[in-house]
Amino acid sequence: MTFEQARLAAAQAKADELIAAIAETLDGAPLLRVAVTDPETNTRLATGFVTYQTDGAPLRLVTS
Repeated sequence: MTFEQARLAAAQAKADELIAAIAETLDGAPLLRVAVTDPETNTRLATGFVTYQTDGAPLRLVTS
């Protein structure tokens, strides 16, 4: 395995670990998509979702 392959394998493993640690899914909750990208290759290594809460009432679309 070359140095670059070893680096990418280590980066992929860490990205997977990070997303697994923070990923959340709650029905109806607002979500943020979190992506882990290798800055050297600009390759997305992992993607997950996290929820957040707002202090006030949720915004609603009102049409006239």
